[in-house]
Amino acid sequence: MLCTSEDGIHTVLRVIREIKRQYPAIHITGGASNISFNLPARKFVNQAFLVLAMGAGMDSAIINPLHKHMMGLIYATEALKGNDEYCIEYINAYREGLFGPVK
Repeated sequence: MLCTSEDGIHTVLRVIREIKRQYPAIHITGGASNISFNLPARKFVNQAFLVLAMGAGMDSAIINPLHKHMMGLIYATEALKGNDEYCIEYINAYREGLFGPVK
């Protein structure tokens, strides 16, 4: 999607924001890797998109939960958005090895 449409990502983010504005109780989910087909180093594009989509209001994503870097980004983004009081969930996830040490 990213390499086939110049404004596709902006459109997706705008739609997520508008849905959350009009219907705050609605939950939004989507595939985090669908946007990077035909691009090199897709994992970076997917991770960046996930952070942007979460910032726009996406509640959940279809991801590989064993992908430790992606899980770390999710916990960090939730903490930075203020959805993790005192970063307790982030700290606990780190302690449980859900995203492991960053090298």
